[in-house]
Amino acid sequence: MRARGERKEAGSWVKFRLLMWKNFVQQLRHPVQTAAELLLPVLTMSLVLVLRSQIDPEVLETRTYPPIPAHTLNYSVTVLGGMNLTRMSMAFSPENAVLRDVVSSATTKLLLKNMRDQVLPIIEALPIEIPPGLVNSSQVYEIVKLFVDENVVTGYNSSAAMRGIYAEEEATRRVIAGIEFDDSLREITELPLDLSYALRFPERPRLNSFFMTGGRTWRTDNVFPMFEVPGPRFPYSWEGGNDPGYVNEMFIALQHMISSELVSEVAGVNLDFDVHIQRYPHPAYIMDLAKEALQFLFPSFIMISFSYTAINIIRSVTVEKEMQLKETMKIMGLPTWLHWMAWFFKQFIYLLIASVLILVILKVNWFTTEEGFSDYAVFTNTPWTVLFFFLTLYLTCTIFFCFMISGFFSKASTAALFGGVIWFLTYIPAFLLAMDVNMSTSLQAVTCLMLNSAMSYGFQLLLARESTGGMQWGDFMTSPATDSSRFVFGHVVIMMALNCVLYMLIALYLEQVLPGPYGTPKPWYFFVQRQFWCSSKTTHDIGTDNSDTSSLTKESDPTDLPIGVKIQNLKKVYGSNVAVNNLSLNIYDDQITVLLGHNGAGKSTTISMLTGNVDITSGSVTVAGYDIEKQTSSARSHIGLCPQHNVLFNELTVKEHLQFFSRLKGFSGKELDEEIETLIEKLELQEKRDYQSAGLSGGQKRRLGVGVALCGAAKVVLLDEPTSGMDPASRRALWDLLQREKKGRSMILTTHFMDEADILGDRVAIMADGRLQCVGSPYFLKRHYGVGYTLVVVKKEDFRLDTCTELINRYIPGTVVKEDRGTEVTYSMTNEYSHVFESMLRDLEAKADEINFKNYGLLATTLEDVFMSVGTDVVATSDVDDNTTVSSSADTLAFEYDSLEKLDGTGYGDEKGIRLICQHVVAIWMKLFLVLTRSWLILLLQVLVSLVQIIATLGVMQYVISMTEHIQRRELSLAEGFAGTETLVSFKGLSPTSTGSLAKAAYESIFVTANNPTMEITVVDNTPIDEYYLERTDDVSAMAVLRHSLLIGATFDDHSATAWFSNFGYHDVAMSLAAVHAALLRAVNPAANLTVYNHPLEANYVNQNDMQTMVAFLSMQLASGIGSSLSIVSAVFIMFYIKVGCTCAS
Repeated sequence: MRARGERKEAGSWVKFRLLMWKNFVQQLRHPVQTAAELLLPVLTMSLVLVLRSQIDPEVLETRTYPPIPAHTLNYSVTVLGGMNLTRMSMAFSPENAVLRDVVSSATTKLLLKNMRDQVLPIIEALPIEIPPGLVNSSQVYEIVKLFVDENVVTGYNSSAAMRGIYAEEEATRRVIAGIEFDDSLREITELPLDLSYALRFPERPRLNSFFMTGGRTWRTDNVFPMFEVPGPRFPYSWEGGNDPGYVNEMFIALQHMISSELVSEVAGVNLDFDVHIQRYPHPAYIMDLAKEALQFLFPSFIMISFSYTAINIIRSVTVEKEMQLKETMKIMGLPTWLHWMAWFFKQFIYLLIASVLILVILKVNWFTTEEGFSDYAVFTNTPWTVLFFFLTLYLTCTIFFCFMISGFFSKASTAALFGGVIWFLTYIPAFLLAMDVNMSTSLQAVTCLMLNSAMSYGFQLLLARESTGGMQWGDFMTSPATDSSRFVFGHVVIMMALNCVLYMLIALYLEQVLPGPYGTPKPWYFFVQRQFWCSSKTTHDIGTDNSDTSSLTKESDPTDLPIGVKIQNLKKVYGSNVAVNNLSLNIYDDQITVLLGHNGAGKSTTISMLTGNVDITSGSVTVAGYDIEKQTSSARSHIGLCPQHNVLFNELTVKEHLQFFSRLKGFSGKELDEEIETLIEKLELQEKRDYQSAGLSGGQKRRLGVGVALCGAAKVVLLDEPTSGMDPASRRALWDLLQREKKGRSMILTTHFMDEADILGDRVAIMADGRLQCVGSPYFLKRHYGVGYTLVVVKKEDFRLDTCTELINRYIPGTVVKEDRGTEVTYSMTNEYSHVFESMLRDLEAKADEINFKNYGLLATTLEDVFMSVGTDVVATSDVDDNTTVSSSADTLAFEYDSLEKLDGTGYGDEKGIRLICQHVVAIWMKLFLVLTRSWLILLLQVLVSLVQIIATLGVMQYVISMTEHIQRRELSLAEGFAGTETLVSFKGLSPTSTGSLAKAAYESIFVTANNPTMEITVVDNTPIDEYYLERTDDVSAMAVLRHSLLIGATFDDHSATAWFSNFGYHDVAMSLAAVHAALLRAVNPAANLTVYNHPLEANYVNQNDMQTMVAFLSMQLASGIGSSLSIVSAVFIMFYIKVGCTCAS
C-alpha cells in the first residue's frame, strides 16, 4: 500500500472520467427520471406526427390568371366596406386649378369606364333602348365631369389640412381617398416634369379587420410576409387578395386613372392607351397546410419537450451546491472548470440521444397520400444536417442556460421551481410578438437573448423555408422574412451561439459572487480588481499591526516531527474587520491538532484559508510542502476534508464514495481495491458497503464522511466536528480510529466536546478575536492556566463559613474563598499541597455537622476551564470600558435555572372546542407568516416574476395599441430595397414610332438607370411572358429564389400594356403599375419622371368593430398574463407545504 504523502496526483483526464462516471451513476440510479427525460421529447414529437398526419399535402396544378383592366372597380367594397357610391367624394391637396382638373378628369373617367365595362352590359340586357355611344360621348363626359368637379372632388390648401378627412367614422364610407401632391405645386399653371403624388387611403383597408391583419394592414413597412406559404398568396384571387388588397380597395383603379391623366396632361393630348394588370402564373406546387399550422405550434412542442430535462439539470447542479459537495470536491483537488465540463458533457450526451430520436421522427417519411405522394415528413426538404445542427445548438444553449439559472439559488427545490417558471417565461416574447411582422432586427435580436424565443424564431424560419425548398446550408443569411428587418435564420444561429457564451459567463460570475451557504462570496466587482487579472500575490495595507504576540502562551514545538501545515503571519481582512490577525502555527505529522475558539474567533476563516477557499490578505500557508496560493492544485490534492455536515452523494454507495475520492487522489487498480477494503473494515461498514448513502443512519454517515477524508492517503486531514450526531459507543470507536490513522498525517480537528479535545488532541490551539491565544498539549495548558484543584462545598441553611475556611487554612495556609454563591462555596488549591488533601478531607467529613454542610467535591482543572479562562481573559482585556463585566457561566446558569422555575404552567389552561380550533388556526397562520417573511428571497422573486410577467403583458398590449402610430410612407418602385431583382419585359409586334414602342424603351431605361446597379432587365423575345415565367420557375429551388427577385414585368404593344406582378410581395401590383406609368410618361417626354407613394392616412376616430376586436384580443392576453402570474404564486405556496411533508413536521 502506498505510503502517505508518496503519491502521484491524478491528471485532468482521469478526474474528468471520474466525474463523468459519478454523474452517470447518479443519473442511472433514477431510472424513472432518466426514462422521462428521454421519452418526453419522443412522446411530444409523436403528437406532432399525429397533427401532421391529419392534413395531407396536396399537389396543385399550374395556376394562371386573366388580365383585367387597371381601372376596374371591385364593387364588393360598397357592401363589405360600407362605401356609398352615391355620396362618394375625393380629396386632394393643394387646391389648384391644374391639379383640380387632373383629379376631376381622372375621377370622371374612372366612373365612366367602369360604367361602360360593368354597368352598361347589365342595362343592355334589359328590354329598353340605349342610344349608341351614350357612355363614350363627349357630352356625357362633360356632364359627369361637371358633377364630379362640383360634388365629388374637394380641394384642400395643404397636405396638413387634408389629413382630417377621416375625422369621423362615416367619412371612410364617403371619402374614397386623398391625393396628396407636393405643397409647392399650389401656384403652378402647368404641371412640372418631375411629378410625384401619394394616395392617402384610410390606414385600415375597409375590407380587412383589425384581428386579421394586426393593425397596419397596408403593410407599408414591409415587402414580404414574415412567414411565407407554399405556392402563391391567395391562389384563387386574380387581383391578389385582401392583404393588403390594392385592387379590392380601389387603390389600383385610382392610381391608374390619376397617373394616366398626368401622362395625358404632360403629353398635351388625351392619350388613348389601355393598361391591364395580370398576375404571373404559378407552376404546379405542393400545398401543405399542416406546415403553416406547425410554424406556430412546433416551437411550443419543442419547448415543452425539454422543460422536464431543463428543470432536472437546474435541480441537480444546485443540489451539489446546497449539500456542500461542490466545495468539498473543490477543496479535495477538483478544479472548477472540470466540474462544469463534466456536467456539460453528461447532460449533452443525454440530450444528444433525445435529439437523435427527435431527428428520426422529423425526417423519416412516415406518410403516403392517396395520390401516392410518399416523400412526406415533418421536415421534407430541409437537410437532416441542418436540423441536427440547430437542434444541437439549442440543446447546448439549454445546458448553459440551466447552469446560469442554478447560480442564482442555493436550494435545489427553489431553483427547480423558479427555473421552470423562467424556462416558460423565455418563450413569452416570441409568443406575444408572433403577430408583429414589423419588428426591427435589433428588437428581434434582443428577444433572441431569451433562449426559447430564439428557438421559436429559428424553427418558424425553418418551417417557412420548407415550402420553398428547405433551409440549405447556403441559405442561412438569405431569404429575408421582411424587407425592413431582414432577420434571417443566420441571425438566430449567431444569437444562440452568443447566448451560450453569455449564459456560461454569467454562471461563472454567479459562482464567484453567490457561491452558496458554504462558499466565500467575492464582491460583485471582483473582475475589475487587480488581483483577479494578476497572478502575483497582493499584500493589502491594513494599517499598523497592533497584534501582541508576547501574550501568546505556547509550548515548545516538537523537534523530531515533520511539519505538515505551516502557517506564518496569516492575516485576513474583510473591509475594516480583521478576521484573522497575524496567526502563526505549525501542524505536525503524527499528531492531531485541535483548534478551539468561540463563535467569531476566526476558526472557519482560518480553515478556509488553509484549503484555498478564501484569499489570503497577507502571510502564507504551506500544505504538504506546497504554497496554498501559488500551488493550489498540488496542495489540495493532499487534503482530506470531513465538513461539519454530512457531505455525501445520496445516490452513491459506501464503496463508490471511497472509490470516487480515492481515485480523485490518484489511486487506481489493485492499490485502489486494497484502500477501499481497508477503510470499509476500519469504519465498520462491511454490511453497508453496497448501500446508498441516503439509506445510512446519521452515525454511519459521519463515519463514511471521516472515511472520505482519510481515503487516498490524504496527508493533511481536516475534521470539522467529526463525531457530531454519534452515539457514545460510535464516538469511542471513531476516536480509536483517528488515533490509529494519525500516523503519517497532519490532522486538524474542531469540536465542541472538551473531553474529545482532551483525549484526541496531541496539541490544542485556542483562538479568540482572530488571534492565537495559546497552543500546547492539554496537560501543558491545564498546568499553565489551571490552579490545580477546586474544592466545592454544598451548604446547609446555617452554614458556618468561617469555621470551614479556618479548617482548610490549617492544612493549606492562605486559602481564601473563591466564590460564595447560592448553595455552594468554592476554594482554589494549588498542586504543592496535594499530599495533605487526604487528611484535610477526613477532618472536613468529621466536622460536617459542626460546619453544617451537605456534601463536598474535589475537582481537577479541565480543558473546558482553560477554554473559558482564555475566552474570558480576551474579552476582559479587549473591553475599553472599565465598567464592562464578564458574566461567569455560573451566573448564567443560575439565571436560566430561575427562569425555568417560573415555567410552572400557571396561567395556562386546556383549551377545548372552538377556542382550541381558533388557537390552532392562529398558530398555523403565525407559522406561515414567519416562514414567508424569513424566506424573503423567495417572496421577492415570487413578486418580481409576477410583476415582470404582468408588466410585459401590458407592454405588449401598449405596443399593439400603438402600432398604428407613425405610419410609414412607401414608394411604389424597385428603386430602393430591391437589390438583385430581375424585371421581365416583352412586346407584341410593335411599330417603331408607336406609343407602346416608346414606352417599352423607356421601361427598360428605368431599370438601367436605377439607383441600384444590381437590378436586371430581361427582354423576352418570341415567347409569351407567362410561358417564360413558368419555364424559369418550374424547379422548386428556382422558385424559392425567384419569388423574392422576379416581382414585376410588363408586356407592350402599340396601344396597350400589361403590368405583370407576382403577388409574393405585398406591393407588387402597385409597383408594377407605377413602373408602366413612369415608362408612358417618359415615352411622351423623356425628361419627365413620375413617382407614386402609398401613404395611409391615420384615422382620428375609434372604429367600434375594431375596438371590440382589439379589446377582446388584449383582454385575452391580459387574462393569460394574470393567470400565469397567479399560477406562480400558487406554486410558491405549495412549495412550503411540500417542504413540511418532506421534513415530517406535520
